[in-house]
Amino acid sequence: MLMLPKLLKSTLVISLLSLSLWSGPVPAGAAEAPAGQTASASSSEETSSPGVQDLARKVEIVTQTKVMTAVPENEPQPIDLSLVKVPGATPDLTQGVTANAYSRYVKVEGEMVGQLVLSGVQKDGKAEPLNTENFVAQFELDRPELDAASVITVEGNQEELIAALKRLAEQDPEAEKRETAEAATGASGAPSNAAQNKEAAGYQNPEGLEFEEPEIPVVNVTTDGCGIRVDLKQMAAIQQSRVETTEGSKVTRSDCEDGNERFALQRSWSVCGDKVEIEARQAQAQYLLYYTDAGGNRQEVNECTPDAEQIFPIVEKRSACTVYLDYAKEEAVPQAALVYQNASNSEVQVRGCEASEEVAAVPLVKTQDGCTIRHDFAANRSYRQSRHTYELEGVLWQAGACSDDGEEYAHAQVYENAAGEPLCEPVVNQGSGTVTLQSRVQIEVDGAEQFISECKPDTSSSALIATTEGCTSPATWTHDVSAGVSYARERFYYLWKGTRSYVSDCQESAETYPHKVETAGWQNNDAQLAAYRLSTVYIEGTEQGRYTIRTAEILPGAEEEPYIYEGETTAVNGEVWYEGCTEFEGQDRVKTYTRPDGTEHRVKVGEATPLDRGNKCTVSTETRSRHIGVTWAGTPSGYGPVICWNDPYCGPGGGDASPYWVDVIGKLYPTSAPVELCRLYRHTRQSAGSGYLTNTVANEQRSVTRFPGGGVQYGGWTQTGTTGVNQVACTDRP
Repeated sequence: MLMLPKLLKSTLVISLLSLSLWSGPVPAGAAEAPAGQTASASSSEETSSPGVQDLARKVEIVTQTKVMTAVPENEPQPIDLSLVKVPGATPDLTQGVTANAYSRYVKVEGEMVGQLVLSGVQKDGKAEPLNTENFVAQFELDRPELDAASVITVEGNQEELIAALKRLAEQDPEAEKRETAEAATGASGAPSNAAQNKEAAGYQNPEGLEFEEPEIPVVNVTTDGCGIRVDLKQMAAIQQSRVETTEGSKVTRSDCEDGNERFALQRSWSVCGDKVEIEARQAQAQYLLYYTDAGGNRQEVNECTPDAEQIFPIVEKRSACTVYLDYAKEEAVPQAALVYQNASNSEVQVRGCEASEEVAAVPLVKTQDGCTIRHDFAANRSYRQSRHTYELEGVLWQAGACSDDGEEYAHAQVYENAAGEPLCEPVVNQGSGTVTLQSRVQIEVDGAEQFISECKPDTSSSALIATTEGCTSPATWTHDVSAGVSYARERFYYLWKGTRSYVSDCQESAETYPHKVETAGWQNNDAQLAAYRLSTVYIEGTEQGRYTIRTAEILPGAEEEPYIYEGETTAVNGEVWYEGCTEFEGQDRVKTYTRPDGTEHRVKVGEATPLDRGNKCTVSTETRSRHIGVTWAGTPSGYGPVICWNDPYCGPGGGDASPYWVDVIGKLYPTSAPVELCRLYRHTRQSAGSGYLTNTVANEQRSVTRFPGGGVQYGGWTQTGTTGVNQVACTDRP
């Protein structure tokens, strides 16, 4: 016993309406409506759905299967049922009546749902058609088959079914006459009383009736005039189709409904940029939905939408920026760029270098640490030097080089110490009997006296003569790089009998040589977007000419020189990928800088919109032929021919209850394989005529899409026409 649900989901109702448009054979006798009866609604130019008044007359009709029957998926299959209970019908109307139906099952949310429609009723070779739209059933299935004696409740039109049953029960006057004539003639060939009955002696059997070959209805499922419906809940784009039935010049069309061809909806993040909210300090990935249609084309179905599952925090990156030195406010201001890590784990910069919100500015402190006092012996003055420093996160940083800060010291020539004793040993020449005094230069710094020169003979008080001879090598000189000056050396002598007598070694003199600096290159720091100048320090004018003091070095106090920002552009990165049929090539957003040495430096700051290289799929067409049924044509007599296979003695009166026979005069009867053998069945031994069966083949095609990244997508099979083949001649049963 099948449990039938009372409530039908909306999607199943749609499927049920599609089921009502199935094309298939109906029982014999359905080709023409009885006299006085209006033709079924299925013969109209356009099929319409039942109205509210029709629905109001529907009742529950209880039917029962006769044998175990397989239920196919999607494609309808004929099935015979017994009428158990028809509300309003007397038992004699349903006794011995077979209800013809079509059944299938569809899958909804992973569950099997059976669907069934009644197409007619028949009894004793007489049949009456039913409008399939008015007799439907839907039920749950555990497996794709119906057990024998399964009870199925069909919701149907009470008036239409009872009227058809009454027409079945009506006695055919012509049939009564034929039975009376057959009884009078004597089918067994026994002796008759023709000699006594002149009328009987002159009786002859009537000739067989001739029938015109009926037109075979052409059923075609097409997508023409139907669009593609996007179902976001199922994440699918569904190609809709409709059924066109052609009978002669009449064409019946159903409404467009969801077909079997579906295209999965895919998410694409690569064509959408991230949504950046600097104030909220977050970035959010965005995506759009698309599908690849039967032609291999990418079809986008919505705009870029934020992805709630991919939110990235925006943070400061101070390592990408230098510290801004504000000498006016005497502050060192830490700077930071704003960046985040996107879904590809790539860093994206959303703002350039500005004052950091996480680390406050620190004061610039002026200090003399690391700086010397610059001496100008020609002017008899010395000058104090200082520079700025700042401390950031426990590290002391230098800001700028040493320079005069305005504090000056006067030179004093000192010959003796505080005790009045000579400060320097006098130069005594015992041979000449002269004494040459020596002195040192002294300055006072913050109340403390300090000497800035060594002992130097006083030339004004003796005949000593100063000379640089023997002291001209700059390699022995004092080079004060911080002060930017080099001090030459000299020694003293006096003439004794025309010969020089040196009274001292080479010592620092008052003669100075200013330092000259030239750029020898740059030490680039791409992480800080700045470079240090490499300088060569030298002096000129010595006896040896140019003398190099430092070669290609970073001088003390040298400042970083920032790169020059030239602007932002895009550049391909060589990454290629496929989404469906579309080829994409990745691009990066880069900022371009010019280094102080004139070279170019690029910094990737994020991902740019990839380049769309177009459709790279190939689309072809695949065809097949599928047997869909057989059609009878001939000149039968008696109660009509039937198709028999598997059993040459099938049918009523043949002693066999095999289900494999059916009356198919002029009708297309679906079969799963071509019929190669047929026999004609007759109730009597009179000639049953002759005829033939035509096997009908459906020509179908589908699209095949091959993706460049691998994989194949097949479209649904569509029917392009039918062909009649393999006509089989039929003869009487022996």
